[in-house]
Amino acid sequence: MGAIPPQVLEELFTAPPNAFTKERNARAAALKKAGRHDAAQALRRLRRPTASLWATNQLGRLDPGRLAAFIDAVGDVRRTQLRDARAAGEALRRQRAELDALLDVAGKHLASNGLHATPEVLRRISNTLQGAAVDRQRTDELRHGRLTEELSAPGFEVFAGAKPGGLRVVRGGKAETPAHTAERAQARRAAQEARQQRAEEDRQRAREAREREHAAREQKAAAERAQKEVEELAGKLAEARRRLSETRRGAKAAQAAARKARPEGR
Repeated sequence: MGAIPPQVLEELFTAPPNAFTKERNARAAALKKAGRHDAAQALRRLRRPTASLWATNQLGRLDPGRLAAFIDAVGDVRRTQLRDARAAGEALRRQRAELDALLDVAGKHLASNGLHATPEVLRRISNTLQGAAVDRQRTDELRHGRLTEELSAPGFEVFAGAKPGGLRVVRGGKAETPAHTAERAQARRAAQEARQQRAEEDRQRAREAREREHAAREQKAAAERAQKEVEELAGKLAEARRRLSETRRGAKAAQAAARKARPEGR
């Protein structure tokens, strides 16, 4: 999507998903009119973002400070993973705390726009945030809200700065010392603990999301029952008013007939 001006992407992704196609086509037409045919064609090929991608792109505008803190924490994890297990653990905790807060912001923004923050949607937002945070180009796109696709969460190898297939700590071309071996084992344990913690937190978020959905359904059902009761009471009140009106008219007619039936002079 390099041919599309970044500012156009940023403005386009502020539009809610249901308005995306109309906004995209209008901007593509403007680019074509300006003679930027390649950019117009590239923009027209851009698909409407999923709810999760759209919400992720809003975070740079909704809470730039927290997003920056999350990205910094991810960087700290990568820098300290093999050097300082304690610092890496603290960075992982900060990363998870900032990530959870960002997911809460995204969930509320989705709800305010009539979209459902299901466990699956939140998981995909989480993956995209983590995937963008370890890639410099993607990080810039994330900060400015112009990611054009969802991303996968990185594995431990990315955070450790190593290639998949196992970590190797080699210094000065010398064989690994027991200390280096211990460092690797400690790093692996930290990664395993982080994965387990992440899985448990994901399960907890899923449970909380299900509970919120259940509560929302119950509230909706209660509101519908209350509305039905109000309608029934309104109907009964209208019927009572009709009978009262008829009774009054009958009483007046009876009084009039009684007056006419009275003998003159009485």
